[in-house]
Amino acid sequence: MNVYARLAPYLRPHRIRFVQACVAMLGVAVFNGGSLYLLKPIVDNVFVSKDFTMLWLVIVGVPLLVLTKTVFSYIQNYLMSWIGQRITQDLREDLFRHLHELSLDFFAEREAGEVLSRVTNDLNTLQMTLNSVPLYLIRDSLTVLILMIVLFWVDWRFALLALLSLPAISITLIVLGRKMRHSSLQTQVLMARIYRRFQESLNGMEIIQAYNYEDGAIDKFKDENQLFFVEMMRYLRATALAAPLMEFAGAMVVALLIYYGGTEIIDGKMTPGAFFAFMGSFFAAFAPAKNLARLNSELQRGLASGERIFQLLDERPRIRPNPAARPFTDLVSEIEFKAVSFQFPDSERPALKNVNLLIRRGERVAVVGPPGAGKTALVHLLFRLREPTHGAVLFDGVPLPELEIRSVRERLALINGEPLILDDTVLQNVSIGRSVVAMSEVEGACRQACAAGFIAALPLGYLTRLGQRGLRLSVGQRQRLAVARALLKDPSVVVLDAASGDEASGEETERAFERVMQGRTVLILTDRVLAAAAADRVYVLRDGAVVESGGHAELLRRGGFYRRLYDLQAGAASGAGTEEVAS
Repeated sequence: MNVYARLAPYLRPHRIRFVQACVAMLGVAVFNGGSLYLLKPIVDNVFVSKDFTMLWLVIVGVPLLVLTKTVFSYIQNYLMSWIGQRITQDLREDLFRHLHELSLDFFAEREAGEVLSRVTNDLNTLQMTLNSVPLYLIRDSLTVLILMIVLFWVDWRFALLALLSLPAISITLIVLGRKMRHSSLQTQVLMARIYRRFQESLNGMEIIQAYNYEDGAIDKFKDENQLFFVEMMRYLRATALAAPLMEFAGAMVVALLIYYGGTEIIDGKMTPGAFFAFMGSFFAAFAPAKNLARLNSELQRGLASGERIFQLLDERPRIRPNPAARPFTDLVSEIEFKAVSFQFPDSERPALKNVNLLIRRGERVAVVGPPGAGKTALVHLLFRLREPTHGAVLFDGVPLPELEIRSVRERLALINGEPLILDDTVLQNVSIGRSVVAMSEVEGACRQACAAGFIAALPLGYLTRLGQRGLRLSVGQRQRLAVARALLKDPSVVVLDAASGDEASGEETERAFERVMQGRTVLILTDRVLAAAAADRVYVLRDGAVVESGGHAELLRRGGFYRRLYDLQAGAASGAGTEEVAS
């Protein structure tokens, strides 16, 4: 991947500042080269000829020279830091936006720790590279160029001699650069695994400690941490080798220069001032050249991180908007799942098999089945978070891909058993998806959802931040906030994905669910038979297929799989749990 070409569009809007920074860098390089060129007249006129006028010029001129260089240095540092921060900000926003555009398949196929590593660790590495490497790379390259001009100006023969080390240094940097980039890519991959282990333990600490699995988790982490150490040391070995090799090549050239310079001075063919000016310029040029070798390691790390970031930005959503799609205003007659089959990308067996399901406007339809029966797949297909493998989902006879998906989702509301609570205020959590909303609307929705009471008891009421995942609230309170969110949206269709299945939710939560269902088309997905008792029609899902359908009482009379679930949950049957029934 050509990371430079991918970064170019991010740099283009800031090209004026970049040119200004380059001018300042050129100024610093000129002052570095010019000050060393002055060594020749200073040594010859002040220390050899003892010229007091030149001495005073030096005393006055050096501070002015350094002051001017300081101004240029400040300008270059500030502008390049500004550009680096701005490019990183734009990349971070593009990454966040792009992640929200990707289909659910992407997140199902990748570890969250890997994605998190790319948007944090890789982006931070690239940011540090952008802040420093272009600045020193351009400035030091210009400095070397100016000083090489000074070297040729002083004595072209010695300048050619100094260039003897260039091929060896170039080959060394190229070979080591490849090794550093490869090792850096590997370390970033391993760092993603380490992120995953941290996230896994932080999210599952309750189970880890309850099952005395601390040592097992630590051992797995130690193994991956050791792999990271080994790969990182390969990178650091290549980094540590670059500077000593350059110093050795430079030392060989210095020995030659001293030999030939000494003979030239002894023979009277060269003045001491010219020799010291040449050697000063050579050492001054060698220092930034050595710095460039050090920067090469940082550059390779930045390029490796940039490659991983742009790989993420290159991911394309599998579900794309249809330019010819028509807007969906409201449900007129029915929603139909017509011979729908679906298989998750990472699964070996289908989640749904030839499912036919009808939801007429104003009906309450329940889909009942044990865990793993395929209920979640129905939700994903209904909201077009995924596409069917076969068959179609129809809204009023129109296939879902032919409708504007945002307009469809505007008329649907999803309430999960464990609803999403953002690390934000109550107000923002209830009004999610609404850019403009009146406080009175939010309060009205919360009153309907029986949530106003516990919200009033919070420290700042509707402005109270609920923290990560809203863990300061009970399950029932979180569900009532989800109901208030749905009521504020005022949808045509409400989908309860096991939301009414929590027996400990309480009467207020059950009243909230009843209110959000009144006068709307409702789809209830649950593993509890009693939650489907009030439905107009019940579909029984088992291993991804509809095995029974009909009214609650009718299905109980048939004595099939639905009846077996009912008896088991009511405690009338002996034996094991729902999973045994499913098998």
